[in-house]
Amino acid sequence: MKEFEIPREKAPELRKLRGKRIVIKFGGSSLNGNGDLDRFSEDIAALVGLGIRPVIVHGGGPEISEEMRRLGKEVKKVAGLRVTDDETLEIARNVLSRINSGIVASLKKAGIKAIGMEAGEGSTVTCAKIPPVTVRDAEGNECAVDLGNVGEVEKVDPSAVNLLCASGFVPVIYPISVDCKGRAMNVNADTIAAHIAKSLRSDDIFLVTDVPGLMKENGNGSTIIHQASLADIDCLISTGAVTDGMIPKLEACRVAVLSGVKTAHMVCGSVPHSILNEMIGGTDCGTRITL
Repeated sequence: MKEFEIPREKAPELRKLRGKRIVIKFGGSSLNGNGDLDRFSEDIAALVGLGIRPVIVHGGGPEISEEMRRLGKEVKKVAGLRVTDDETLEIARNVLSRINSGIVASLKKAGIKAIGMEAGEGSTVTCAKIPPVTVRDAEGNECAVDLGNVGEVEKVDPSAVNLLCASGFVPVIYPISVDCKGRAMNVNADTIAAHIAKSLRSDDIFLVTDVPGLMKENGNGSTIIHQASLADIDCLISTGAVTDGMIPKLEACRVAVLSGVKTAHMVCGSVPHSILNEMIGGTDCGTRITL
C-alpha cells in the first residue's frame, strides 16, 4: 500500500492545521473493499500526527439491512430513511455497536487512542421523533408514513466529545440517540455528523461515500461536480438528478454549511487517501460544497 506523500510546497501550510477540528462520516458501504478500513485508519493517524482533531461518525445501513434479511425481517425505507419498529431498532443498535468495535480496533492498530460511543451517551445528541413523512402511493395519492423509532436532531451537547478530544482521544460515534425521556431512537448518521460539526464549530466535514462525488447524471462518473453551492444542490434535487439516500447526505451538507462549517466534502472511500488529498494534497477527490 503506497503511503501518502505530502507535497513539498504544502509543508509550510501544515502548521496552520494544528488544532483544526474536522468531522468525518462514513457508512458501511463506503469502506467495504480489501483493506479499506485499515487504510482509512492510517490516514486518520496521519491527520492526528499533523495536530488535526478528527471526530468520526459512522452508519451501517447495508449491514443493518443484511442482518434484517438474515432474520427474515422486511426492510422498509421511505425518502431514504429506514422505517424502524422496536425490533428493527434493536437490530440496528446491535449491528452498529459491532461495526463501532471493529472501527475502534482498526484505529487502535494504527496507533490512535480511539473510543466508541453512542450518539445519545452523555446526552451528546438529543432527538425528537420525526413526524410522519408524506409520500405518494402506487396510485399517486398522498399518504403519511410513520417511520417509527426514527429521530431528528433536536440538540447537541459537545461537552463529552470536547473532553475526549482534549484528552487525546478520537471519538467514534454511531447514530443511536435518545429523546428527552431517554428513549433510544435511530437517527440518520449524516444528519448527526452535520449537527456535531455545527456544535464543535468544525472547519470541515467529510462525508465518505461509495461514489466518486456528486454527479450531474446519477451513476455517470464522468459528470462529477467538483465544486457546488447550496443553490446547485437545490437544482439537482428539483430536477431529480439526485434521489433516495443521497438526499439526506446533501441535506446534512446544507445544515453544516449554513451553520458555519466552511466546506462540506463528499469523497469516495475506495479511493486511496481521498481525505488527505482533498485536505492537504490539493487534489480534487470528490465534491466540495460551500455557500
